[in-house]
Amino acid sequence: MTHSPPVAPAPSPAPALAPAPRPTRPAARCVARMPLAIRPYLELMRVDRPVGTWLVVLPGWTAVAMAADARPGARVPLTVAVLFAVGFLTRGAGCTVNDILDRRFDARVTRTTGRPLAAGTIGVRRAWAFFGAQCLVALPIPLLLGPTPFLVMAAGWVPIVAYPLMKRITDWPHVWLGPCMSWLVPVGWLAVAGSLDVAAVLLFVGMSCWAVGCDLVYAHQDRASDAVVGVRSAAVRLGRRSVSVLVGVYVATIGCLAGAGVAAGLGWAFWPLLALAAGHLVRQLRALDIDDPACCQRVFLTNPQFAALVLVAVLAGRIR
Repeated sequence: MTHSPPVAPAPSPAPALAPAPRPTRPAARCVARMPLAIRPYLELMRVDRPVGTWLVVLPGWTAVAMAADARPGARVPLTVAVLFAVGFLTRGAGCTVNDILDRRFDARVTRTTGRPLAAGTIGVRRAWAFFGAQCLVALPIPLLLGPTPFLVMAAGWVPIVAYPLMKRITDWPHVWLGPCMSWLVPVGWLAVAGSLDVAAVLLFVGMSCWAVGCDLVYAHQDRASDAVVGVRSAAVRLGRRSVSVLVGVYVATIGCLAGAGVAAGLGWAFWPLLALAAGHLVRQLRALDIDDPACCQRVFLTNPQFAALVLVAVLAGRIR
């Protein structure tokens, strides 16, 4: 009796690749339409995710608004424009160096695998060259505001570039990042007033505390992945106890902002709007599910609203 040779099973068809999701935010759609050659560089700068730029720029504008009475005839419009340019470029350069140093971590974290360096769409040498180009463009701009604001801004590049390393040596990199995100406060204040005072210090501390809270919420998007790959953060260390820390830093934020308003002699209209900003933080905490990464992202994305409310409060408080 003969046996026919076994028939090899037909190879299963390769699964069809799902199309990449279409970007939904206007900035992301704009970047997606750019030529492929420049798109990775725009993504390195997070041009497709402008929320971080507003988190840097709005505190600087608030400092300008609060300090504007200190020197009659100060070049406020020029300062506002310069702070936006510096904030945009500095944030972009900071994101670039962060991605260079964290590229191996990013390749193992679900949310960040699509970043250009993690995905391999741009090489490390080109990324370093791009970082250098951003620095060359950004560094001279504060000279338009005078030598002192320029020196303060130049000094700020040291902690900004060092920030990615903090995730390797401490569970509290957010405390390092907070002042970095608020660095335009002293730069803007010095450009308008010429010197720092108690109100400037309180505003800087308050906005730095708020930035610490922003980054802690942001870090909870990747808490599970960070614990596996070895990225250190308070989100990993504290888990659900992070909510208590958030309450503390947000109370400190409002307390410092209130003190800055008193020291700056702001009028009555400042206070109801500051209360509205405080209510925004309360709503954030009530909406936050620290174990839900999507919820953490939604809450984080509302932070420019808080910064805008503080700016409006300061502007209103200057009306006599």
